[in-house]
Amino acid sequence: MVAEITAVEQASKRGIHLLVVVPPVTTGQMLQPTTNLSSHHFIHYLNGTKKDFPNAVAAYVDVRDVARAHALVYENPEANGRYLCVSAVLHRCDNKSRPLIKPYKFSNKRLRDLGLKFTPIKESLYNMILSLQEKGDLPTTVVPRASL
Repeated sequence: MVAEITAVEQASKRGIHLLVVVPPVTTGQMLQPTTNLSSHHFIHYLNGTKKDFPNAVAAYVDVRDVARAHALVYENPEANGRYLCVSAVLHRCDNKSRPLIKPYKFSNKRLRDLGLKFTPIKESLYNMILSLQEKGDLPTTVVPRASL
């Protein structure tokens, strides 16, 4: 967030038309050769390293949607400001006796108005798991290919 604020300030000083696409935890097929922070977020739960699910919510988006969002705002001369690139907010918790944390609200309407159709989160997570399996970062026994 500090980097975004600084970029906005510097762009304003220089008369640069700055557009900001803000993605949360990114899911989907890994485009890079090694795992990144978003991938590690899931690997710890899927391989059993992390045993507890905190009572929390998190926002997610498919990596392909992030790329499409960047292209849409770049190609649209009317685009301006900040675009939240969030597909879904999911809750995770393994203690059913505690009240659930309320999910935060957001709007991805600006990107949808530009024509972005978000990838369903189930499809995105499935593609991420397949990608991690193909790269050898996750055993194929974690989620069999035919199960989703």
